[in-house]
Amino acid sequence: MIFLSVLAFAIYIAVSIFRLQNGYVEGFEINQKAQNTKIETVDGIRGNIYADDGSLLATSVPTYDLYWDSKVPALSKEYFLEKVDSISMLFARFFPEKNKEEWKTRFIGIHQQGLQYAPILKDISFDQVKRIKTWPIARRGRYRSGFIVEEKGKRMYFMGDLAKRTIGYTKNGISVGLEGAFDSLLKGRSAQIMFQRMPGRIWRPITVGDGQRAENGKDIVTTLDVRFQDITQYALNKSLVKHRAKHGCAIVMDVQTGAVKAMANLTRGKDGKYYESMNYAVDQFSEPGSTFKIISALALLEDEEIKLNDTIGTHGGKVEFFGETSFEDDSHKGNIPETYSLQRAIEVSSNVAITQFVFNAYRKNPQRFLKHLYKLGLNLKPNFDIPSSNHPTITEPNSPQWSKISLPSMSIGYATRLSPLQLLTVYNSIANGGTMMSPFMVKEIRQNGKNLEKISPTVINKKICSQKTVKSLQSALRGVALRGTARNVFENCLFPVAGKTGTARLINESGTQYSNKHMASFAGYFPANEPKYSIIVVINEPGAGNIYGAGVAAPVFREIADKIYSTHIKIQPSIIPDNGNSLPLILNGTRQDLLTISKGLNIEIKKTDGEYKWVKTQTQDQQIKLNKQKINKQKVPDFRGMGARSAQTLASELGVVVQISGFGKVSMQSIRPGTRITKKTRVKLFLRP
Repeated sequence: MIFLSVLAFAIYIAVSIFRLQNGYVEGFEINQKAQNTKIETVDGIRGNIYADDGSLLATSVPTYDLYWDSKVPALSKEYFLEKVDSISMLFARFFPEKNKEEWKTRFIGIHQQGLQYAPILKDISFDQVKRIKTWPIARRGRYRSGFIVEEKGKRMYFMGDLAKRTIGYTKNGISVGLEGAFDSLLKGRSAQIMFQRMPGRIWRPITVGDGQRAENGKDIVTTLDVRFQDITQYALNKSLVKHRAKHGCAIVMDVQTGAVKAMANLTRGKDGKYYESMNYAVDQFSEPGSTFKIISALALLEDEEIKLNDTIGTHGGKVEFFGETSFEDDSHKGNIPETYSLQRAIEVSSNVAITQFVFNAYRKNPQRFLKHLYKLGLNLKPNFDIPSSNHPTITEPNSPQWSKISLPSMSIGYATRLSPLQLLTVYNSIANGGTMMSPFMVKEIRQNGKNLEKISPTVINKKICSQKTVKSLQSALRGVALRGTARNVFENCLFPVAGKTGTARLINESGTQYSNKHMASFAGYFPANEPKYSIIVVINEPGAGNIYGAGVAAPVFREIADKIYSTHIKIQPSIIPDNGNSLPLILNGTRQDLLTISKGLNIEIKKTDGEYKWVKTQTQDQQIKLNKQKINKQKVPDFRGMGARSAQTLASELGVVVQISGFGKVSMQSIRPGTRITKKTRVKLFLRP
């Protein structure tokens, strides 16, 4: 009996070992071909992307997909039909995209078809997985219920549509934006890991050397400013909607470093709304039009062919080359003087003047003109963090595309194909005193919070031209905003702006001739007296009547610049000027208000006669003198020197409607003081620091 008992026990152990080794547990076969080991690829956690201020732009979080194997042997038909109603009710409660009956129909359909890997849910959280594992059927475990949970990493983007194309993605072998350009750094290193099956069908990794450990990706810190990006994208979208344009882009760059602070690219979708789907700022190489004229001026001035005030005949706004091809000043017909200086030609964007200046100077040796384009690097792709799939084009004298009119055409922005980023880099160089900086968007590479590499600004060309030429170009660009094509856009601007408008005709789809479609642009910088940021705006195929850069693109520049200026303390002048006087700036206003303020600030008020209400202030010997301001209730008063509140109060007393623009004190008013007040009187007040 003892012998038989020991024998039986030994046989039981042998059978149990056999069952464990071959996958038999609890009365069913998992997989007759199952092995004790397996090899799987394990990926590291993808690195994060940060904005300039440390805000998270992109990160990876674990998510889970739920599948169901309806053919597991341990799940009998009777048990399934008994519990399907309960589990369907729970799925409907927590995943309401289907109701209870729809979930029940889904489960019964999978069971009847005998599907072994049917998708149930995608991208669910760990908490949701834990909850599902407590429900009927699923609580029995993977091998008795058939429910399979697979973990994966999901990329999360926290800026919504802001800079979506710039941040980019990697999907199905397609790499876009920063995600694609820095994929090798962000994704880290995957590893082939060997797993060993343990009792209870638990798989544990077997570590064999460091080469089998996955390595998490590195983080990158960008130069993007979230506020600037929001401002830029909003202004661009508003203009695209207003002008019913096809697509557009805008870039904001730091003048001193070349750091890209914002990059917006919007395309009209089938629903009429605009989305970030193409990176036009980097990939769109097209004929820039009149924004190229400043490069023509650079060549002329640097080669000392002409000076800024040298003139040339306008021929009534039309000039012909070789008796067959003409260039016109279409936008200035009926108001064209006999001559234009180079300065004025840039200001009013004269095709006639620029083509003649360049043709006369370089017709015998066009290569002299082209050497300036090469020096600016316009024949090369920008060495930017986001690589371009296209390339620039410059027509050369020895190419089949060169013709008799290629030189004058090139002088006004045709016969060349440049990207907005390339053109902005040139304007940024002019703002930067002639030093060309390489545009960049990634400034740091980190891992586990430690800085691995800091990327410093790079100088491409220390001197694109002489300082004399730079000063002349800056003067010409400033004149565009003061007296030229962009005068109306930048009138009453609180800070000086320099830039150039551009309007270019687009080639038709067949590439054989120019169409009636246009591209409007504006490139420049601000503040013009101490440049901090350069901006380019390009809008393709505006369709609401206005096609010119001044009417379509320049207002976008103005809105972006205004909002950056208003939120950027460092580039704003002090409201109290440093004039060597220790007294603060005292605005005109009511006598009582000024007495109250002076008492609080312990400032002496010089004695004055009378108890008049409205006064003008004057500083004398560290004292404030109050002079009477005469107010005639039938005439518009002098608002100049007042603050916004005082001006509004006085206007209300007189029944005058005022519109206030800017901040500081009133520097200008639209109606001259002393003008008789009527019921229709409306006065615009312009405030400046």
